[in-house]
Amino acid sequence: MSRRTSVFVSILIVIALLIGACNPVVLPETAEVAPPAAPAAPQEETAPAEETAAEPGEFDLLSAIDAYISNIPEGFLSVGKLEAFMAILDSGEAVIIDVREVSEYEAGHIPGAINIPIRTVTQHLDLIPTDKPVIIYCLSGHRAAMVVSALRMLGYDNVRGFPGGWKAWDAAGEEVSLEAAVAEPVEPKPVSPEMLAAIDAFLTSIPEGFYSIGTVERLTDAMDAGALVIDVREPAETAEGVIPGALEIPLRTVIDNLDMIPTDQPVILYCASGFRAGLALAALQTLGYNNVRSFPPGYGAWEAAAGN
Repeated sequence: MSRRTSVFVSILIVIALLIGACNPVVLPETAEVAPPAAPAAPQEETAPAEETAAEPGEFDLLSAIDAYISNIPEGFLSVGKLEAFMAILDSGEAVIIDVREVSEYEAGHIPGAINIPIRTVTQHLDLIPTDKPVIIYCLSGHRAAMVVSALRMLGYDNVRGFPGGWKAWDAAGEEVSLEAAVAEPVEPKPVSPEMLAAIDAFLTSIPEGFYSIGTVERLTDAMDAGALVIDVREPAETAEGVIPGALEIPLRTVIDNLDMIPTDQPVILYCASGFRAGLALAALQTLGYNNVRSFPPGYGAWEAAAGN
C-alpha cells in the first residue's frame, strides 16, 4: 500500500468514527423532549375529581334538623298529663332528668330524678341511657322542651318531656325530695360531631331567661315593638283562634318555611302550652336564628287574658 493510499484509508476511518460518535447525541435529545408533557396533564385533572368525591359525605345541618322536625310523631314527644307521667314513674323503668338549675333542684325535686342543668347537657351524655325511657322535666316545660329537641336532634329517640313540670307535680301535692339522686354512668351514644358541636353551641350559650317571653304583658309589648309572632299549632287548632297578626306555621313544617321566618326582627313562637314552641325554638336557635324567642304560657294564657 502506497503512502497516499494509507493516508486516504486513515481519513475514512476517522470519518466513520465521527459519524458513530454523533448518533448517540440524537437519542438523548428525543428522550428529554417527550417526558415534560406527560406528568403535567394528570396533575390538573386529579384535584377536581377529589373535591367532587368528598361532597356527598359532607354534613348538612339543615337537612339533619329537617329530618327530625318533619318526623315528630303524634303526641309531640310529650308524656302528657300528670297521670301519664306518674304511670311511667310507677313502672320503675324510666330515667327522670331535672334540667333546672342546681339551686332549684336542691330546693325540691321529683324523687329519683337526677339533675343535669340545661346548659350542661352535652357535657353529661354519659348519664343519659339509650336503652330505657328518659323523661325530661323543668319548672313549666319550656326548658324541658328545648332539651328534648336537642337530644332528639342528636339521635336519642328514647327521650320525651313532661310539659307539666315541677309546677304540676308540686300543685298536685306529690312527694318532694331534697336528696340528690346518683346517676349511673353509661356508654355515651355515638353522635355526629358536627351536630354535637351545633347543639353544644346552642345549649351552652342560653342566656338568663332561657329565651322565654313569660307573660302576656311582655308579649304584647314585644308585638307593639315590631316582633313577629308565629303559631306552631296544627291547623285544626288555629282554626279555633290565634293571636291577632300571628303567622301560622305548624311545628312539623317549620324548616320547610324558613323563608317566612325573618332574621332581622324579633320572632316569638307559641303553641297551646309552650312545649311545641320550645321544640321549634331549639331547632331554629341551633340553625343560628338568634332572634327567636318563645311564649311558654301559650295560646291558653292569651285567650284567658283576652277574656278578662
